[in-house]
Amino acid sequence: MILQTLDIKDNCKGIFHKGAFLLEDTQPAISNYSVAWKHSSLLDDEKFRYLYLSLKSDDLSGYCHDPHIFSTYKKKMSAQQKAAIAAKISLQDECFFDLLPKHQLTRWFQLRQQALENLHKVSKIEDDYDILHKAHVLTSEIGRQDLMFEGKKGRVQYNIFGSATGRLTTKKGSVPIMTLKKEDRHKITPQNDAFVELDLNAAEVRTLMALSGREQPKGDIHEWVVENVFNGEIERSKAKVELFAWLYNPSSSESRFDEFFSRQIFRDFFAPEDQTLKTPFGRVLAVDERKAQNYLLQSTTSDQVLENAYKIMKMLKGKKSKIAFTLHDSIIIDMCKKDAIMLRDIKKQFEKTRWGSFMSTCKIGKTFADLKELKL
Repeated sequence: MILQTLDIKDNCKGIFHKGAFLLEDTQPAISNYSVAWKHSSLLDDEKFRYLYLSLKSDDLSGYCHDPHIFSTYKKKMSAQQKAAIAAKISLQDECFFDLLPKHQLTRWFQLRQQALENLHKVSKIEDDYDILHKAHVLTSEIGRQDLMFEGKKGRVQYNIFGSATGRLTTKKGSVPIMTLKKEDRHKITPQNDAFVELDLNAAEVRTLMALSGREQPKGDIHEWVVENVFNGEIERSKAKVELFAWLYNPSSSESRFDEFFSRQIFRDFFAPEDQTLKTPFGRVLAVDERKAQNYLLQSTTSDQVLENAYKIMKMLKGKKSKIAFTLHDSIIIDMCKKDAIMLRDIKKQFEKTRWGSFMSTCKIGKTFADLKELKL
């Protein structure tokens, strides 16, 4: 049996069980399942496999017995949602499922159930399932939380399948956290006492060194490059520009970096015969040789951040503090003062990787715009 959940907010939760909707006392029924379509706050994710991560899409029509009927009901559901919005019904305040005719909603879930059972028969757990599971659960939990943006409540809705490397993107209607200009960051404010940001130092360069089997510098990577590559002869900002220009431009002839870094490490993961690259986290990326190094470092670094964010989310379970959002190589925690005692342990967890410890910086502020470094 494949579990489908009704889960929009606290007043809109339930499950589709034995052909009907169960809205109260759901846990005994949930205990009979181990496979679900998507994550829900009703579920202990460690006990479930999510079929959405095998399909890597929301479109189940290809697994339905009658794709035409499936499409018809999907359009009906969409039309009902648009009608509710046109009538200025707040879907944040009202349970969307209460607005639908019960027979229509039941038929829609029955059709989905057929499709999910067919998908389950042919799907298998791929090597990237573990990281996709963590990313899906993390972003699902973040997506259910309110975020104060421009003085109003919004939500960060991530798409875990929106980029070629696995980096997160945001869906239409989301708080635009990935594209927000720095001068607009003051519009994002915490609901608890402060924002705490944890950010990996030169994350992709550290990933390169890790994959190459080189020891990690304990301090700032770019200061290390100034001293070890340029013998202290140039400024940090110039060294940073030079390093990235060499690293991501295969035609760059700056040879002094060759002693310390490898632009060929991607070959350990790249299959030239089918132009794919398999990352340490099991993702298989379609990429040509010229971009392979960039894809490897970006995808691996992003997944390491997501894996640690998932673990930190688990550390904060039951606490008032929560991960507000993640942005590239950083996570931002909406921190409650009484949970501040956990910060050292949270920072240590954030720095743990499959290849040892990466250095990170910690900042704190009353808005996302005024973060100042915090020494732990």
